[in-house]
Amino acid sequence: MLLGPPLFNLEPLLRPDSIRALPGNGVCAFRYRKLDRHMQIIVDAPADCTALSLTLGGHRAEVVVGANLSERFAGRRVLFTLSKNNDPVWIRDWARFAHRFHGADAVLFYDNLSDRYGLDTVRDALSGVAGTEIAEVVSWPFKYGPQGLDAWRFWDSDFCQLGAWEQARWRFLAMARSVQVGDIDELVLSKTGKSVFAAAEDDFFGTVRYRGRWVLGTDRMPPLDTDTPRRHTDYDTVLKPLERRRFGILRQDANASPPKWTVVPRRCPETAQWGVHRIANWLPAARVSSAFCYRHFREINSNWKYDRLGRDAFDPAVHEIDQDLIDYFARWKAN
Repeated sequence: MLLGPPLFNLEPLLRPDSIRALPGNGVCAFRYRKLDRHMQIIVDAPADCTALSLTLGGHRAEVVVGANLSERFAGRRVLFTLSKNNDPVWIRDWARFAHRFHGADAVLFYDNLSDRYGLDTVRDALSGVAGTEIAEVVSWPFKYGPQGLDAWRFWDSDFCQLGAWEQARWRFLAMARSVQVGDIDELVLSKTGKSVFAAAEDDFFGTVRYRGRWVLGTDRMPPLDTDTPRRHTDYDTVLKPLERRRFGILRQDANASPPKWTVVPRRCPETAQWGVHRIANWLPAARVSSAFCYRHFREINSNWKYDRLGRDAFDPAVHEIDQDLIDYFARWKAN
């Protein structure tokens, strides 16, 4: 499987004899899939193939066939993310929380060009997490791509993350028991106490999707100290829901964070595409559960996109104390 950004105007150059197996240089049959900001070329290659030769418009390149590493995560509940320059303390806390409350026992961590530390720093952070049996840190050295205006508009060329999602799915996670996809600044809370992994595993289709709430810093808190790492447990305030109607009909919380999801990979059809906020081309994955809600921590961030350290003046009309989050943190600290 060859993965990458869409071919766009290069697509007509992809001919029946464009892909050959090495050694031997035999022509390989293939099929080309167009996906959202992503393409896949599935090649019918012989078992002894070690590399592929790809020719487009007279230009030739060789690609080494990478090992299938899915066995490494077979039967595991995997926490999966893409990250850049997140503080190692946040990374460790994020993994500890997922193990404590959801039973995560493996982490697949894609590092996207961090320049504050090397991959070994991430490995060291994850190695200290009790209960994490497998921790794979992958270098993903590609530009992220231009940003959209908001969660929905004009995200048309951010090929990096969608490519990572599909590469992780097929190379590492095909045999995983279940996979939770999210960011370092997100912690999933359960309203019933059930693990989000268990919820996906028990679902007939093998997936669960849930919305998020923004967790903010306010003037109720001590001033920010740039010398001391902020921690998820420092926060207890969320934005209140703000109801609006989409298309004048559908009720929505304008202050909510877009949904995230957990899935059982083997039940996810090949035609579906793993995305940031949804699994596309698979109707069961569009459902949103009320049994889970993740907390999205505004200040647990390296400000890679915009400055998220501006403190709000606490306003009871806009903010509320999150007792569920407080209770979770109390149980975590007591453990």
